[in-house]
Amino acid sequence: MKKDKFSILYVDDEEINLRVFRSTFEDEFDVFTATSGDEGIEIFKQNDIDLIITDQRMPEMSGVEFLKQIIDLNPEPNRILLTGFSDIDALSSAVNEGKIYQYINKPWDESELKPVIYQALESYYIKKENQRLTNTLQSKNEMLEAEMAAKVALLNQLKLSEHELRIAKEKAEESDLLKTSFLNNMSHEIRTPLNGIVGFAELLCMDEYTTDEKLEFYKFIDQNSKDLLSMISNIILLSQLETGLIKARPEIVNCKQLINSLLKKYDSKLQDKQCRLKLDCQLNDQEALIRTDVLKLSEIISQLLDNAIKFTDEGQIDVKVSKENDRLIISVKDTGIGIDARFHEVIFDRFRKIELNRNKLYRGNGLGLSIAKSYVTLLDGNITLKSVTGKGTEFVLDLPYETASAVEQPKQQQTKLIKGAKILLVEDEPDNISLIRSIVKHENIELVVATNGLQAVELCRQLPDLDLVLMDIRIPELDGFDATRQIKKINPELPVIAQTAYAFEDDIEKAKLSGCDEFIVKPITREKILKYFAI
Repeated sequence: MKKDKFSILYVDDEEINLRVFRSTFEDEFDVFTATSGDEGIEIFKQNDIDLIITDQRMPEMSGVEFLKQIIDLNPEPNRILLTGFSDIDALSSAVNEGKIYQYINKPWDESELKPVIYQALESYYIKKENQRLTNTLQSKNEMLEAEMAAKVALLNQLKLSEHELRIAKEKAEESDLLKTSFLNNMSHEIRTPLNGIVGFAELLCMDEYTTDEKLEFYKFIDQNSKDLLSMISNIILLSQLETGLIKARPEIVNCKQLINSLLKKYDSKLQDKQCRLKLDCQLNDQEALIRTDVLKLSEIISQLLDNAIKFTDEGQIDVKVSKENDRLIISVKDTGIGIDARFHEVIFDRFRKIELNRNKLYRGNGLGLSIAKSYVTLLDGNITLKSVTGKGTEFVLDLPYETASAVEQPKQQQTKLIKGAKILLVEDEPDNISLIRSIVKHENIELVVATNGLQAVELCRQLPDLDLVLMDIRIPELDGFDATRQIKKINPELPVIAQTAYAFEDDIEKAKLSGCDEFIVKPITREKILKYFAI
């Protein structure tokens, strides 16, 4: 906004000139006067000056020299030079260095000077107003640019969010499809063995079938029961892995012996195939003794062998064990159907079951490799695969190698009873009691039954000749953990084997801490029971 009065600084070494200037212009302007350049500079520094008028010829500092210093302080106000002689050099310097708005010859005349002052002030005002408008426009432009940048950023974020939402939607849809496929597959995988179990169990009760036929029926029931149990175990195991209930529990194991025993177990699955298993263990006896989680390592290798055997009808399955620096390398290589390259990234995903050949469908629920991968992660390892369609697949397991000293040996089975032993069965389910009775009926084993924890503790106190306690964990009055603790106080040497439907690792660890010597996961089989007897 234009000021009520403009301010003028007039510098002249002659006081009379200053008085005349003040008397002439002080009604219209705020007039500041100085008798030297130095004084004028100080006034300029301390006041808002709109126009500077200076005499050229002054002692100590000329008008041009004064104006040069004024320009250094603020070049915006206009400058008028008063000169009493026609010195072309002084005028040139005033124009070039002092950058004057105009010069006027002395003695000045009001009629001549006043219009120049008005023009200089108007020019200055216009220049200031233009600068103000320019600054305002620039500020608004910067604000608009900032708003535009913010809107562009928001638009980009919206586009990114839209992209992420689209990906999330696609993943959700894929997940729903996978889960739907999984549920449909699970329905098929559960009902298929159940159909065999229920159907053949019904036929076993019919008299028109021969003993040999019923034996075949039993084999079908047995295999389908094992398949169903394996599938349910995998589902429970998956839920445990998702909730973080499973931890690594390292112990000493001879990995060569472990893998050999697994291969022997899988030999029977190759009877109907033109395929064989081969082990190449490059570890010596001492190197084969390692510290790791035995159950998890066994499960990983089992899942890989299951996968290899399922998809290999002929050729060979090679298991190779080696050591590279501080890593244990185990590979399972088959000559089966292979895995298409586009599925290599998703083969370890849960519920993922890849079947491109609709002419041949393979049993399975798509959880095995996912469980194997989760176990590998728990053991701080890696698992990779190489595969070519139609030529086979190789899974390579890379685990930390922690050697065991020569004096450390894997734990050996300690609980071994002789025929004629007396066993206390602690169980509250009548069907389970009948099953155990039937298992030991022909083995010359005396069975004593307790249906709750308190009764079990009392029987152990009354019967010092007991050889073994089969302890169910979930029983009334006193649970199996507390009952075992009290029994161990009565007879610390009496073996107690926990038998329960709870297959969580925490339950196994809790059973060991309570004093249980070993742990049997239900369902109880004749093989699981009689392995503890030297019969």
